[in-house]
Amino acid sequence: MGLIALAESAQDIASGFNKFLQPLPEFSTEITALISECYAISSALRELNNAKEDPRYNQDFDYIYNDVALVEETLDYTFKDVTRLFGGLGRPTHISRRTAFNQVWGEIDDFFYQESHASLCKRLEASRLFLTELTCLLMDGSARGTHLPDDDDDILDLVVLCQLFSRSLVTESVWSSQACDVLRSDWRAVRGCLRFPD
Repeated sequence: MGLIALAESAQDIASGFNKFLQPLPEFSTEITALISECYAISSALRELNNAKEDPRYNQDFDYIYNDVALVEETLDYTFKDVTRLFGGLGRPTHISRRTAFNQVWGEIDDFFYQESHASLCKRLEASRLFLTELTCLLMDGSARGTHLPDDDDDILDLVVLCQLFSRSLVTESVWSSQACDVLRSDWRAVRGCLRFPD
């Protein structure tokens, strides 16, 4: 799936979550955060696509192609999972509308925690940060770390490891045996968060 198609999918997912706001006001903060993250991802995908098509930058796109393909596949899997879970709202049932939305909301929450030990919002945020860094790399020639959080306890810090491990972002000067050991030990967690394919 291409960048623009994924951007449109992100907007569709945002529209889907918008339907949860009225029946589940107690989760409005979490739902609104997901909607915002989906639109932010859509914007990030479009920005990267614009950079890819800009003659000033497109000749360098091959350097980040593999990394873009990884995050594309991550988002494609994620959006398909969410769409499948949304399908639970269409099941024939005698329960109330509120109960149906509450059940599906719980299924979405449980699914992503069981799969990657992180919320859907965290996964989307991590993917967006990675996209932003790839765009910066393409346009500036180097990734700008200012987009990344500083909290060591936050799972999004794993994006830093993801960047270092990435073929297009790593340089020979980064590698030491100790650094390699740390990156290898944490790569499984990075892949779990972002759902990068093996």
